[in-house]
Amino acid sequence: MPKKSSKDLIIDAAEAVVMEKGAAHMSLDMVARKAGVSKGGLMYHFPNKEALLKDMVDRLVAEFYIERTEKLQGLKETKGRGLKSCVMATLDPNEKRDRMALSILAAAAQAPILLDPLRVAHKEHLSELMASGLPFERAAIVSLASDGLMFLELLHLTPFNKGQRSMILKEMIRLIESMESEKE
Repeated sequence: MPKKSSKDLIIDAAEAVVMEKGAAHMSLDMVARKAGVSKGGLMYHFPNKEALLKDMVDRLVAEFYIERTEKLQGLKETKGRGLKSCVMATLDPNEKRDRMALSILAAAAQAPILLDPLRVAHKEHLSELMASGLPFERAAIVSLASDGLMFLELLHLTPFNKGQRSMILKEMIRLIESMESEKE
C-alpha cells in the first residue's frame, strides 16, 4: 500500500475529529494535534477550515465513485445495473465511507456551498436514472430510500436490526430487477 500524503493524513485526522467531537466542534487546532502536525503544516495544505472541509467532501465523492465502479464490475449488463451499483455502494457496510460521510455534516454546518460536489454527483445520478430505461419514479424512490437509510444509519437513528436491514436491501435489489423485466 502506498504511503499516504500529508494532505490525506490531515483529512483522516479531520474525519476522526468529526467522529469524536462532532462536526460543529472541529477546529484546525484539533485536526493539527490529531494529525501530529503543526498548525502551520496543516495550513500549508489547508489555509482555512473551509478548504479542509471542501477536500473532505471531494474525497467522499471520489471514494463513492470508486466503490460504485467496483460494484458495477461485478454486475451483468442490465438497465438497472447503474442503480443497483449505487444502492450497493451506498448501503454495503463500509466504515471508512461512513466516517467520510460525517464530512458532509461538517461541511453543511460550516458552509452549505461546500456541498456542491455532492449536488453535482446527485444531478449526474439523476441523469443516469432518467437515461437507464427504468421507470423513473420507481427508480428514484429506490434511490431516495437507499440514501435515506444511509443517513439514518449515519446519524444512528435507524430503527432496523441487521436482519431487517438485509431484507430491505434485498427488496431494493428485487424492485430494481422487477423494473428491468417490465415491458417498455
